[in-house]
Amino acid sequence: MTITKDDITNLRRKGFEHLIPLDENKKPIAGSWKYNELSEPESGFRKFLDAELIGAHAIGSNLEADRINAVDLDALDARTFDDQYEETFTTYSKGKGVSQLLYKLADDVEPEHYSLPKKNSDALRQDGTILENIAKTQSFLLGINKIIHKDIPLKVLDKEAYKRLQKTNKKVYALSMLKRLYPKKETFRDDFRLTLAGTLHLETDWSDNEKKQFVKTLCKAAGDKAVNKALEKLGRVKKNIKRNIKNGREPTKGIWATQNLSKLCGRPGIDGGLDFIDAIRSEKRQQELDNKDDTADAEDKIDYNKTIAFNDLNSFLTTDFPKPSYIIEPLVSDQSIVQIVGASGVGKTMFGLAIAGAISTGNGLLGMPSINGARPVLYVEGELPASDIQIRVGGMFKAIERKCDPKMFYVSSLQQQLKINNKGFTPIQFEQGLIEIENAIVQIKERTGKMPVVFIDNISCLASGLKENDADAWSPIINKFVKWKNMGSTVFYFHHLNKGNDSSGSTMQHRTIDMVIRMRKPEHKQKIKTFEEQGVQAIVDFPKWRLHDNSKYAQEHMLICEDWKWQKMPVLKSDEVEIIKLLKSKMDVKEISKELDIPAASIYRKINKLKNEGVITDDKVGRQTANSDAEDIC
Repeated sequence: MTITKDDITNLRRKGFEHLIPLDENKKPIAGSWKYNELSEPESGFRKFLDAELIGAHAIGSNLEADRINAVDLDALDARTFDDQYEETFTTYSKGKGVSQLLYKLADDVEPEHYSLPKKNSDALRQDGTILENIAKTQSFLLGINKIIHKDIPLKVLDKEAYKRLQKTNKKVYALSMLKRLYPKKETFRDDFRLTLAGTLHLETDWSDNEKKQFVKTLCKAAGDKAVNKALEKLGRVKKNIKRNIKNGREPTKGIWATQNLSKLCGRPGIDGGLDFIDAIRSEKRQQELDNKDDTADAEDKIDYNKTIAFNDLNSFLTTDFPKPSYIIEPLVSDQSIVQIVGASGVGKTMFGLAIAGAISTGNGLLGMPSINGARPVLYVEGELPASDIQIRVGGMFKAIERKCDPKMFYVSSLQQQLKINNKGFTPIQFEQGLIEIENAIVQIKERTGKMPVVFIDNISCLASGLKENDADAWSPIINKFVKWKNMGSTVFYFHHLNKGNDSSGSTMQHRTIDMVIRMRKPEHKQKIKTFEEQGVQAIVDFPKWRLHDNSKYAQEHMLICEDWKWQKMPVLKSDEVEIIKLLKSKMDVKEISKELDIPAASIYRKINKLKNEGVITDDKVGRQTANSDAEDIC
């Protein structure tokens, strides 16, 4: 078949705006589908004309552009349970037999992108992909072997509905695997039912009704007609758990659960080796298991004579403890972890390089002094071409008119990696990628005698494929940063903002870091100047700063940079920006007062305030002119 005008009209009515023409190999045709011809993320996603879509072999959807979440039921076992999902627009692949359910996400929903079992897991190698939750890239909708199964509008999901969808995905994963592993009739089905009941009661936080529906659904799919026996087991095990608690025993005592289930399924391993049970386990239960492991480790090494260190008041107050030390005071403290977060194009890399240059030369930055001279820097850049980095670094050192000892500034770029392998950087969510950077850190220490300050620019490129919303995925990265910090390094890492103007991904990353520098693009009325070619103009604040939270140093301000000359200015109000514009146009205070309908006395006060803040200079009262550094206010 080929795509017709009616096909396109129908899909647009269902909620698909960014449609993509595909060839016979299901590959996008007619140019780039992701961005416009400038190939810039800031310029948005491309919208194809109907004329470009009609006659194509197939048609797809740009999921990210339309904020669509697709659930691919890849395994036949999973497709058995497609009735567990809320109804929405659904497609079906006749060749592969894959069902795909597509949902529209509300604006405040943060999409997740993952597969079950998890990628690179033993379970995936053994069982294959059961289902995928896809929120990025493009999805094949219609044509060739793909047909529309449910031709209804996209279901719109708010935050609560999206949470339910993720819960359903995990349930369907567990149902699919349990159906696959369900014992045959006349074997050990009764033991299996009993063990499943114990597993559901101990591992999940589901209501009794949810557990009953889960068991009924599984029995029906597995062809087990003894549903009442399975439900009876649920009730019996619940009573046994309550009896244990009433008698002061562990709730799990005498209860067959996950480890027994793993034996019955032929899946021995750590905690039963059942990845699909891990998926439905409640957070409370996981915390209990983690604490149990920690307690067991601690009890193995108990020293009943050991006491914590403590002092009386006078002794404590007079003890000489190490004071916080700085590299650039107060911006960069020694042995700390700093996140620089901001929207694409806001100037994160420019500011990061400025900090790196100040550290490597001992030159200070924005009037803040370097402490104890120059320190070595390792700047790991995962996105920009090496030639761009050369231009930026060379231009920076030329502008600040300071020579840098070559042994104090080290750069590692993607192109350097491609010279020695065809894959680039090893992703840093894997231990191998972190070890490779750590080895460079150690070698720089051996060359210079000092631990370097490390810049990881940026997480999206250096940890491609990272499940940002998964706390477990962040753990190896953050734990390694903490190790480098304790080895003597300060670590900067760069990340992007989500729609709420916070750092994207799991909040786990914030627990151990010391400082967050957030850079946001100012609104048009807040801009102080425009640039001849390229520059930075960003509103900077500090959502977290262990040493200086809520201090004068942590006040929100505007950073401006042109030709590597950095300025720190206040964030101006709209009437202040207007006053500066009118001053530039040679109007006097009386004229400005009339133009803005603001008393002249107020205008004088605002001018004096702007003068004190260094935004404008004046030669005579009433004839102020804009500071030449901020002359193009618009």
